[in-house]
Amino acid sequence: MTVGVPTFKGEKLTEARLARGLFKKSLGDMIGVSGAQIGRYEDGHDKPQVDNLTVLAEKLNFPVEFFSRDVWPETIAPIFWRSQASESKSAREMTAQRAIWACEIFSFLESEVNFPELNLPEMGLPRDFRLITSEQIERAAKDLREHWSLRDRPIPDMVLALENAGIPVVQLEIPSEKQDGFCFWSKMLRRFFVGINVSGISAVRVRYDAAHELGHALLHSKVTIEEFRDPAMNKIIERQAHRFAASFLFPQSAFLDEVRVPSLDYFCSLKKKWGISIGAMVYRAWTLGLVDDEERKNLFQNMTRRGWRGALREPFDEPGEMSVERPRMLRRGMEAVIDAGLFGRSTFLAALALPENEIEQIVGLQAGAFRTAEVVQLAVSPRSGPRVVDLESGNVVEFQPRRGR
Repeated sequence: MTVGVPTFKGEKLTEARLARGLFKKSLGDMIGVSGAQIGRYEDGHDKPQVDNLTVLAEKLNFPVEFFSRDVWPETIAPIFWRSQASESKSAREMTAQRAIWACEIFSFLESEVNFPELNLPEMGLPRDFRLITSEQIERAAKDLREHWSLRDRPIPDMVLALENAGIPVVQLEIPSEKQDGFCFWSKMLRRFFVGINVSGISAVRVRYDAAHELGHALLHSKVTIEEFRDPAMNKIIERQAHRFAASFLFPQSAFLDEVRVPSLDYFCSLKKKWGISIGAMVYRAWTLGLVDDEERKNLFQNMTRRGWRGALREPFDEPGEMSVERPRMLRRGMEAVIDAGLFGRSTFLAALALPENEIEQIVGLQAGAFRTAEVVQLAVSPRSGPRVVDLESGNVVEFQPRRGR
């Protein structure tokens, strides 16, 4: 065993390498060592010399201090991935590291800020997800709306609805068309986290993905890793989450009241009101028995003829036609601690030891925010913490800094 930087932790090198989508050999080639040597660093058999660690940090674009930080002390599993069967292991690993960092950032902020408590009621659904029926999913969506005081009206902001219920939402620019979103439970933090891939998607797709991941949190908290990885079972799990998303965004009673004659033009007129895609409404009409198999097929064929199938192809999908909903929880938590004077920009970065651009993306800051001294301008009034207006009641939810700790 060679003598190197004594505080180096090999698990952190694994994190950084997976986050960059690199194999051991590829990383070794970048710094002039073998892939086997990278493996020895990661396994803890060797520790890199200062020069090698500096080059590793530079090539991976991580602060040197990152490689001496403690590893997040829990294994996050299962992570509910969209399109699990077709997504590569490497692509999932890249996102999984950022899920871990979201936990670390949340934990760091939670020590200073009062975030909303998790507010997901027990629905009394079968423990075995295979026994959950479509009718039970419709009922669960209705009951959750009632619990959150949303009633059968359009949800103004789906992302805010999750965050007001204590579910942090992270939006990532993931260069993969096969990865829409993810959801996982952190035992340590006792919260569900939701992630959404916002690369090249529409406002209604962001809303649908948020509702889909909420479905996993509500319906599938008892699913095991083995069940989730089974292709046949995963297909059932995904189908149930799709049914929940449509049910939650456009409740059955409201849908049956509004949709008298299912047609593409009529669905188009409802899209902005309910914040759900035309394609999803066609499918919802079919699941509720308003159209039969042949009529559904014809509606989708007509969508193809109009050029409405595919990413950003439906009416109102272009940026600016409908606003993409953005997370607020982590950003406002960071604003609160800066506003309270608990610590500044450099302390925040030093405490997390993550690349600036990774923190900006996970927290929801504009790119480059940490490269200027103006990050403090994100802060709110010094007399109170950030405030969020409740969707239905109009009440204000405040994130108050904890003082005098």
